[in-house]
Amino acid sequence: MTLQYALLGFLNYGPMTGYDLKKLLDTSTQMFWHAELSQIYPQLKKMEKDGLLTVICEPQAGKPDKKIYNITNQGRAVLLQWLSEPLDEVLPDKDPVLLHLFFAGALNKQVILSQLRLQLELRRAYLSRVEVEVAGFIQDTIRVTGQKREGIFWELIRRFGAEQTRTSIAWLEEAIQLVESELS
Repeated sequence: MTLQYALLGFLNYGPMTGYDLKKLLDTSTQMFWHAELSQIYPQLKKMEKDGLLTVICEPQAGKPDKKIYNITNQGRAVLLQWLSEPLDEVLPDKDPVLLHLFFAGALNKQVILSQLRLQLELRRAYLSRVEVEVAGFIQDTIRVTGQKREGIFWELIRRFGAEQTRTSIAWLEEAIQLVESELS
């Protein structure tokens, strides 16, 4: 159900194709919310059926028609209602890395260290991307669209993701040291 609100949020900025929506999810919200095209298109179809958006088909030579989705007034009202509802609980995250580590006592020390070092490398690369590419994307989008007010919140989320990743990096470094010193 939350995918619906993510799509409505993006469509509230302007008309887009399903592919445009996927690209935006991948470049802006991927650190906390993502979806595959196989999820996006059925959701868009359902939202159209529910009256939350309309679709305009643009013919293309040699390709299927391009479907451009627009939020309706009803869709905007649903989005604003959802945004206005307070979030009064902390939901647990699902993290396969932590699940692996929870049961890692069954593995030998070198396999565990290899997996932890890989995650450390991946998180460092991800942090670099968040600090450079995502920050640049936000600034470029603000400059091009003039959405300075929205940009404040985009930047807050980017900073949260960067800080969360820095915390993960510090924790992985500590985990590696502990495994190196405590496991035989």
